[in-house]
Amino acid sequence: MQLWSNIGASRATTANPKSGGATVALGYVATLYLAWIGAWLLLSLLSKQVGWPGTSDARVLYWTLMKVMLWIIPATYVLRYCGIRLREAFRGNGIRSILLWGVGAGVLIGAEVIIRHWVGQQPYTLTPGWPLVSTVLISPVVEEYVFRGAVLGALAQEYRFGWANLISSVLFLGAHLPGWYFAGTLVENLTQPIGGALSIFILGLIFGYVVFRSRSITAGIVAHALNNLFSVL
Repeated sequence: MQLWSNIGASRATTANPKSGGATVALGYVATLYLAWIGAWLLLSLLSKQVGWPGTSDARVLYWTLMKVMLWIIPATYVLRYCGIRLREAFRGNGIRSILLWGVGAGVLIGAEVIIRHWVGQQPYTLTPGWPLVSTVLISPVVEEYVFRGAVLGALAQEYRFGWANLISSVLFLGAHLPGWYFAGTLVENLTQPIGGALSIFILGLIFGYVVFRSRSITAGIVAHALNNLFSVL
């Protein structure tokens, strides 16, 4: 199926789509895993040799540059290879659908946090700064663009949505493993039922469904951003 096939005229969101898009996407993800491990090793080397990045803001800058080079640029190639037009993929069914599915899913995901703070009269705590911007804005944009845009979009051209969403969610989970390993939390995140690998996988399924129903990557970004915002409250 075409994830964006029902928008406008036939194949309105694709331009000369090629076969084998799913294979290209899977190859890209495998390469991304290796490159992401390399980015963590480079970070360790830079920290030891030159003492950079030594601050949280500098680390945000480092990871943002890595995400642009290793995630965004190659994912754009995958999207173009598959003939997916970015404007239509972001716009989808329109602003109402984006708000309905993006905000709706984000609020539902964050309902537990809202209720817990309300019942326990706990204050909301946010620390302004670039780390917050990275968590709430940069990460959702990059991850949704890659995994719900390029990967899910490519897989959905050759598989039923359910299978495409399942595979892309597993791959989305896999992208978190290098960070957990180098942070020393891999075993913890793989074994704890809530807040670890299982939660990431389920969130991947939810974000994929949001994109499917809204036909918009933007809706996935909104839901993802709200989830991350609630997670740091």
